[in-house]
Amino acid sequence: MKSFLINGCYDPQTLRTLLDLGIQHFGFDLRGFSPNLIAFHRLKDLLAQLPLQRSQLVFQNDKPETVLSFLDMLRSTAGWTLQFRDQLTPEYYRRLNFPFVWMFHPDADWENIFKIPTLEGVMLPVKWKNFYSTRPEVWAEIDQRQLDVYLHADSFEEASCIEPQHDLKISIDLSLEIEKGFRTVDQELLKKLKIWSFHENLII
Repeated sequence: MKSFLINGCYDPQTLRTLLDLGIQHFGFDLRGFSPNLIAFHRLKDLLAQLPLQRSQLVFQNDKPETVLSFLDMLRSTAGWTLQFRDQLTPEYYRRLNFPFVWMFHPDADWENIFKIPTLEGVMLPVKWKNFYSTRPEVWAEIDQRQLDVYLHADSFEEASCIEPQHDLKISIDLSLEIEKGFRTVDQELLKKLKIWSFHENLII
């Protein structure tokens, strides 16, 4: 399902379930505080299973040296980009000089971040909808740059409130709602989520 970006996969069984469901885009969480943190050796194993898929590496408030070290270690792996969930300065992202997707925040310097040449997409959290839905300047910048746009939900429950549209991509974080134990995804529950059938006729 090209309309979904699923973030936080950390084990091969869940990756296989999502691939079988038709998911083609994944975000792998490298934030040290995240419950979905993936070990580097496991990350390399999962990336090796995605030769045709687009993958994103999720960072938040990391030093440039940390991000660059991951880029160096993964330099032989193709087909992925960076995903940032922070409100750092435009200079930070320019310094990295690597394709990235940025999670929108109204308090960040989003006008200048939108002008960075390596920005490929923007994630719009559902919780900030009242802000960006009433700011035509946000959409003007997105249209001018022809950026990919994702509506981001912190859970499948939150994502279920998003009305399906043909031109819409949805970003969802795997969360405790689909776990049957600590870092153990309930694969049958994941397969049976209503959101898959809700959007199945709107694949882009």
